[in-house]
Order: sequence, then C-alpha cells, then structure tokens
Amino acid sequence: MQLPITGGCFCGSVRYEVDQQPFGQANCHCRSCQHATGGAYAPVMLVPTRAFNISGSYSEYVSKGDSGHEVSRAFCGQCGTTIFAHTTRVKGMRPVYAVTLDHPEQFSPELDAWLDFAQPWVCLDPALPKYKRDLPAEAAGLPPPAHRR
Repeated sequence: MQLPITGGCFCGSVRYEVDQQPFGQANCHCRSCQHATGGAYAPVMLVPTRAFNISGSYSEYVSKGDSGHEVSRAFCGQCGTTIFAHTTRVKGMRPVYAVTLDHPEQFSPELDAWLDFAQPWVCLDPALPKYKRDLPAEAAGLPPPAHRR
C-alpha cells in the first residue's frame, strides 16, 4: 500500500495516518466485531501501533472479545464511526476498520478469521485462507509459534 495510509470518521472530527505497511489485512467474523460494526464482519487492516497516529477526540468502549481478551474499540463521539481497536492480546498492533480509509479500495483481505461465528448468509471468498477462530500470530505482527517455525 502507498504510504502514508490515511483515513478518519464520517464527520471528519477524527483523522489518522499510518506511516508503515500493515502486518496484514483480514475479515474478522467474530460476534464482537459484528456488534461493533453493525455488519456481518469487520474488514480490518492490522497496523503497527507505533505507526498509527491519530488526531481528534474519540471515545472508547471496552469489552471482552470472543478470544477472551479485553478489546477496546475507538469511535468518534460526534458521528459514532468505529475507527480502530486494540486488544490486550497484541499490544503492538491496531486493527483499523477498512471502511474508514480515505481510499478503502486499497484494502485487500488476505484471510477470513473467526469463521465459527460467520453468518450463514455471508458469501465468503473461496480463495482466502480460513481460520475457525483467531487469526495466525504473524498476521498480527507476532512471531509464529515454535511448532511452525
């Protein structure tokens, strides 16, 4: 993707810029993401925390994700757009909601995660790798487990 990657909320009160390439791009089908987005899944770009710069005032809602880890979702207090999240599982990564990109056509999912919670009426891309639960560690900027090295 061309850097910097920019985006923001619907009303423009919250803006962000990403100055490093994402770790990965995924469609998350967990129930937490469904509730947070009001959709069947959340298309997210997984960016390094240190590369994510945000301006403007936003609020956060903290809940327990389907993984059992705490997830905080940031949204604009003016228009309600859910912009990004962070989790206690992976502190060095921020899932940024692809629909908030200035150029959402840049988003290209590389996998589907949490398929155990996917809605039966969603058409899945057969070419994408599928994960019944959480996405692989390397998609979140973590080293792969020892048994896969």
